[in-house]
Amino acid sequence: MVVTIDFQHVFKHPLQLVVETHLTKYPNAKDKWVFKVETLERKIDLSKGVDYRRRWAFCENILPNILRQVSALNVKELILEEEAWLNIRSGHLQLKSRNITWASYARMSEESKFARADDNPNWTVFKQHGQIDINNFGPLTHLLEMFASKIINYGVQKTVRIMEELLTERAGKSDS
Repeated sequence: MVVTIDFQHVFKHPLQLVVETHLTKYPNAKDKWVFKVETLERKIDLSKGVDYRRRWAFCENILPNILRQVSALNVKELILEEEAWLNIRSGHLQLKSRNITWASYARMSEESKFARADDNPNWTVFKQHGQIDINNFGPLTHLLEMFASKIINYGVQKTVRIMEELLTERAGKSDS
């Protein structure tokens, strides 16, 4: 079974601020789960107006101890990869994310987009589609899928909350 999520949110802030905030939000004191982000590759294509970045986020393993009894799941940190294409001309940021850790057991992928809202160019629409496909865990597969579903939903809500808090802080600083 594949666990999926589709999510949409409107940030009442300009695209430039939202994109900048997304690209610099981790690590931060509001979320201890992501403790390091490394940029592995960055290319700017001036002829196409595209700024490309490939980054790894290093996260704490938040699996419950009961699931960590499986040796493959008992790792200290998780690594997630994010590829980002900022199209400066059309004014949108497209993202693709996937797990590096546990890739042979589970495949997590997200596709996200930040773009100016059609009805208000000073607002930004965030759309995300994500899925997790877990295999090779026999009877634990269903339990892991249920846990993954809860974590995905919680993670999206938490990310939006953190983004809103950071955006409010940063917008306040730019006003002064």
